[in-house]
Amino acid sequence: MKTLTAITVAIGVLTSSLAYGATTSTQFHVDKDARIVDLGLAPQSETRQITLSLAVKNLAAMEAHVASLADPASPNYRKFLTPAQVGSLYGQDAATVAQVVNFLKAQGLTVTKVHANNLLISAQGTNAQLAAVFGSPIHAYQAQGRTYEAPASATAVPANLAGIVKSVHGLDGRPLFRSNVVRQPATGPSAAEAKLVPTRIPTPNATPASLPGEYTVLDLAAKYNVTPLYQAGVTGAGKTIGIATLAGYRQSDAYGYWNALGLPVASNRITDVLVDGGPLPDDGPGSGGAGETTLDVEQSGGVAPGANIRVYLAPNQGNGFLDMFAAAIDENLVDTLSVSWGAAEIYNSAADLEAFHKVFLQAALQGIPVIAASGDAGAFDINRNFPYPDCTTLLSADHPASDTAVLAAGGTTLPHTQVHKYGSITIPTERAWGWDYLRNYITQYYGQTTYYTTYFPVGGGGGVSVDFPRPAYQNALAGVMTSAAAQSLYCKASVVGDPGSGYEDLIDLPPGAPGRNLPDVSLNADPYTGYLVYFEGQWGAGNGGTSFVAPQLNGIFTLIAAGTNSRLGPLHPKLYGAFKTYGYGAKSPFRAITAGTNLYYKSTSTFNPATGLGSLDVTNLARAFGVNL
Repeated sequence: MKTLTAITVAIGVLTSSLAYGATTSTQFHVDKDARIVDLGLAPQSETRQITLSLAVKNLAAMEAHVASLADPASPNYRKFLTPAQVGSLYGQDAATVAQVVNFLKAQGLTVTKVHANNLLISAQGTNAQLAAVFGSPIHAYQAQGRTYEAPASATAVPANLAGIVKSVHGLDGRPLFRSNVVRQPATGPSAAEAKLVPTRIPTPNATPASLPGEYTVLDLAAKYNVTPLYQAGVTGAGKTIGIATLAGYRQSDAYGYWNALGLPVASNRITDVLVDGGPLPDDGPGSGGAGETTLDVEQSGGVAPGANIRVYLAPNQGNGFLDMFAAAIDENLVDTLSVSWGAAEIYNSAADLEAFHKVFLQAALQGIPVIAASGDAGAFDINRNFPYPDCTTLLSADHPASDTAVLAAGGTTLPHTQVHKYGSITIPTERAWGWDYLRNYITQYYGQTTYYTTYFPVGGGGGVSVDFPRPAYQNALAGVMTSAAAQSLYCKASVVGDPGSGYEDLIDLPPGAPGRNLPDVSLNADPYTGYLVYFEGQWGAGNGGTSFVAPQLNGIFTLIAAGTNSRLGPLHPKLYGAFKTYGYGAKSPFRAITAGTNLYYKSTSTFNPATGLGSLDVTNLARAFGVNL
């Protein structure tokens, strides 16, 4: 296997130790045909922030503690912790933390925060100071129209901190994460096929829309049996939704959406929390990412109109993604937390994945479920960055959805008939979302090239993690799979900036690895049966992606938390336990999805890596969690 030395900045090959020890992966950071230009040494006096992730005292004990919170036989059952209690049990002791702090200060760095979990320390220093401490000069780079800074060669944790500091975040400022939102194509030969202008504008107390692609949270409530909770007076009141995002937005759009639907919401329900200074200037209103944040707030807050909302906004660079979760969980003010941004798990080093995992375990210990979009490239998450046919397809999962402590939100297509320019396509039953059902039509009338450049790979994310082991809640579960054989990513030399010809082997994944399967549950995500979004004062139709499912599930579990008058804690044991109890029977919270694929995995009448446990009957789900209806 070759490393991407032609297109990376001294990253090299990284070894995963979370699951298998022998798994190797490469941390990528460019898209097809992106050329990275080294602009030379970054300004030496420029100040940057970093976050150091410290070792957990006993990771196995921390994992076991999380599991015990959902075990009625355990003395820990539903006894959620504070951040300080997490730090006392699993973080480094005061003397060790002081050792790290004193070392950083001795190197001229300023320590800005020691997190309550005693597992993260934030600091800042100049590029010159950071280079001296971590062993590499900081250069400026340009790619895809954006300038960022990163180490020019390999970095290392100083010997004085070895065994204490597991990873350092923020030295590399590359924008890594993408929002998981998809729209009906509006460019190219199929422009006439797109239906992005709504046929009607929502009005208060109007009946739900009947046209696919123009649904709202009212339709969601009707289709997945949420309405009985509202009829019982459960609106999310007394609970707080958390949204983690990497782009700015306008609060007025969210209020405009809710008001148009006639939803009774408080006029001051949203609180924005800027993390690390907030989103980058080009990720503010008007950017592609702003639409993501807007829909996250609209959907979650529309499903649970009585809840308050805290929106954590961080820059899509360096340590922003980690700090965003840490800030939300350290505050301990939200009852649920969702994110619709992610990246292929094989983009991340083992140390990075472990840093996030510790924070997600902390959230579980505090009773806060974390929900993440599973991705919009079907089973081929990495191919969002390395498209077929210039690169081979590679079965791969999206992170943070692949983390065993995170609920992975998958996608389906609802029954409908698409009326196209040259004919109609009928989807008779809810199926796994994958645009393979469009392949024959698009290739026949627009050609195979259009299909592969616009419609593939698009679908609900799902598959088998090669970085996280199979969790206990998926043991002995029919339909759970191991990683597939013969999974290698080959790309044309030109894709990676190599002047040579032929294909290069960029990554090889292990076969038969018993990894965490995802998604866990799925809801409608196909843009062709998608949703309206009110953005920058205008309505747009034909929006979809698992970006919608994550905040919708956030709102759903906020309703359930309000109905039980408590935090929910780890969701997986309760969900999978309910499935083992009810299956797809009359009182089941789950609806079997037995049709379609996510471009590779088939949806079946068992758990599967296309739609997970299936879609939801939310009223039955609420009852399974103890809500009296």
